[in-house]
Amino acid sequence: MYARTVGSDELTFGVSGMLWRENLVMYDRQTDSWWSQADGVAIQGPKRGAQLEQVASDMMSWKEWRALHPSTVVLAPPGGASGRDQYANYHASRSIGVTGRLRAGGVLDAKTRILGFRLGLRAFAVALDRLSKTPVTQFDAAGQSVVLVSGDRQGARVFLAGNRRFTDAGTNANRPRLRDQATGSIWDALDGRAVSGPQAGAQLERVAAHQSYWFSWYSFFPDTLILEPGK
Repeated sequence: MYARTVGSDELTFGVSGMLWRENLVMYDRQTDSWWSQADGVAIQGPKRGAQLEQVASDMMSWKEWRALHPSTVVLAPPGGASGRDQYANYHASRSIGVTGRLRAGGVLDAKTRILGFRLGLRAFAVALDRLSKTPVTQFDAAGQSVVLVSGDRQGARVFLAGNRRFTDAGTNANRPRLRDQATGSIWDALDGRAVSGPQAGAQLERVAAHQSYWFSWYSFFPDTLILEPGK
């Protein structure tokens, strides 16, 4: 997810129908510049070189979302939504691209689903199947401590932990909780906010992250550092 304001321009986007490195290419209707979905960079046109600001977002099951937000209004396209995954066959196949020319590298299988994020100029990734086994995972990401809170088998939220060490504190009203070891304060793991204890009111900084297949992420960020839970 990206903010659509670039400088003083508010842009509206569509799908170009093109692929770059087997990844969707967007275009903006104001300048007809082309933008890479994977990193939010304009790759052609008057805005070439401009960067969209990534916004923190979640991918989760409808069951999990509804438990958190029972009064949600669902938006659907004209005529309603089928609810069917148009890419189910692709997800189940070994194919890693439309053209078949792209090949992944690095240490993970090409179709491994990962959660990827960036801190400054460094890129990081963790395999979702490994992350799902632990609700709270803390990593040293090139000198910065980050805590990842796993959801309903799908993705995680990433926060900068600072000098705090966190453990799983269970859930309350369907909301996962963290406990920092130093003070015993309890934190809402969705908001990143301390709700009780000496740290009450303190706020963690959230890091924008998104899910991807490894082959797609690697084609844009080949120097990615793989984070391993438990290591």
